[in-house]
Amino acid sequence: MLQQFIHWLESLQASLKDPGLIEIIAFAGIFAATQMTAVIPGSPIGMAAGLFFGFGKGWVAVTLGCALSATINFLISRHLARDFVARRLETHPKFRLIDSAIARGGWKIIALLRFVPIPFGIANYAYGITPVRFWPYFGATMLATIPANMLFVSMGATFKGSVATLFSKDRPHSPLEIALPLVGVVAAFVAFRYVSKLASAAVNAEPR
Repeated sequence: MLQQFIHWLESLQASLKDPGLIEIIAFAGIFAATQMTAVIPGSPIGMAAGLFFGFGKGWVAVTLGCALSATINFLISRHLARDFVARRLETHPKFRLIDSAIARGGWKIIALLRFVPIPFGIANYAYGITPVRFWPYFGATMLATIPANMLFVSMGATFKGSVATLFSKDRPHSPLEIALPLVGVVAAFVAFRYVSKLASAAVNAEPR
């Protein structure tokens, strides 16, 4: 599936001469569709947006894609496939902690967890079965994903390789891209300490 997607992106790149609003919206739809499958990672797609459109238009395309994915996956999980998603996640102890913490911390937990390297599409599905309301979730998501989106689009805008190289494990990595996982590790440590604290407080507050 990934190879077919890369081939399609290469064909799209070859056809783009002067990309405008229609192409940007189409790319955003592609981004959202890939995150619905939760198979293709979002970071190379963000870089591809910079490669295709340049920084400004690329950032708009990725931002629209994030907005669509955050909306579609969340609403599917909440209204159409809630039981299915819940069954897949109920065995994960960390998700139970997150669920409890979101009940108390709401959008602040969502914003913090967006810095943790959790696949974007999967996270959107997961948050759909938590108690968080849609608009606080959506606002926190759009705000917290700005730094990573800007980083990947800017990398793509200055990238000199091919589309296929973006998805290769052997491609050169910039210092900022290398630093991003380290930021994610720190964010994960902070997030799960905070989440555990809120979850413990919720347990202690329950009547016995």
